[in-house]
Amino acid sequence: MQFKEVEFSKVPAFDHFKSRLGLLRPTFTPVKVGREFDADIYRIYVQESNAPRLPVDIDEYLLQNLEQNSHSSESTYSRELLAKLDNLIETAIHRLN
Repeated sequence: MQFKEVEFSKVPAFDHFKSRLGLLRPTFTPVKVGREFDADIYRIYVQESNAPRLPVDIDEYLLQNLEQNSHSSESTYSRELLAKLDNLIETAIHRLN
């Protein structure tokens, strides 16, 4: 496994992630991100004030689909993509909290 820290600006659809995190868990903020090149995932660490960092692993394919999605935000496809992202965020936070 080859995990390497990257800048937030290098993560596809990072604005979508940040927005969804703010809606679901407004007390959490992204603090660090890295990419697992062997598995094509991004690991975004989120944190509440004075708490340990929690990793949220997101498949690069999902992030690219979110970024390139040209469907309306009300389409079934868009809602399904966001539901997958929401599930990953919630699962990571519940698992480690």
